[in-house]
Amino acid sequence: MCLLVQQNQDTQFTDDFLRDVYSKNRDGIGIMYAEAGHVVVKKLLPKTAQDFVEFYRQYADGRDCIWHARMQTHGDIDLDNCHPYMVTKNIWMAHNGILSSGNDNDKKKSDTWHFIRNVIEPAVSYNPALLLDPQYQAFLGDLIGGTNKFGFMLHTGESIIINRDAGVTFQGAWLSNTYAWSASKYGLGGKTSGVSVYSSYGSRYAGEYSYYDWEEGYSYNKKSKEVSRNSPTEMKSVVKTAYNSWLNNNLLQWVNDAPWKASALLEFAYESDECEDIVADDPVMAAQWIEELFTEHGLTPFNMKVEWEMGNY
Repeated sequence: MCLLVQQNQDTQFTDDFLRDVYSKNRDGIGIMYAEAGHVVVKKLLPKTAQDFVEFYRQYADGRDCIWHARMQTHGDIDLDNCHPYMVTKNIWMAHNGILSSGNDNDKKKSDTWHFIRNVIEPAVSYNPALLLDPQYQAFLGDLIGGTNKFGFMLHTGESIIINRDAGVTFQGAWLSNTYAWSASKYGLGGKTSGVSVYSSYGSRYAGEYSYYDWEEGYSYNKKSKEVSRNSPTEMKSVVKTAYNSWLNNNLLQWVNDAPWKASALLEFAYESDECEDIVADDPVMAAQWIEELFTEHGLTPFNMKVEWEMGNY
């Protein structure tokens, strides 16, 4: 999951909102802001929601800043992998999403760390003003795809968001997604604004997924443009096959064999239209999220209802 936030000094987040963010992103919080010509960075591995709230109040409340709440995907859970990361001494960066470049060179480090070291740092070290170039910003956005967002803080106080259009606005702040917090609880519906962008770092299944509408009971195949109605029994069968695969310890294989079904299940549960890319880019994580629906949120084929939503649990 993870949530990337750019806020201003007038942003007012309630304790309830902050606890909600922590409930879905427990693996670290990092805050960055500019002060006296330097980027100030504060990080914490909170043990409780109250730790998270108090840390935010101490360092982010009333500031123009960027902060990041982490849910582990790649790399260890430690302060080194807690965003933001140093690009250069004058530039720091936080990231929301999953980069297909991965972290194969060092499994202890995150995909973000690898991308910075291999792609961004060499470029901006040579030309520190490059990040202020709209063409370079557009290039980065196309390179990583719309399901990934970068937030940069410069020592001068300037902040830059890559793929801003794929986020949402809440309480005067910019938030990178609606799936890593209970957006519908706060009146934002459930869909992230903006259109997913497919690129070399995007979905390898782009254009081939079917979208499954749980509430209306139909599926739509993006490639064939065909719509087919489904009965509640057929809808329930998606949950049943995923559940049985989990019981038989082959949930990951099911995700790989039926990516559109896995995407449909996650899309409904997490109220996000970015799940196609998540399933394609990191099926292991997608399987973990589906497993959490069964182990932590109580979903089974026997209690499944069309109106079931993860937010009700």
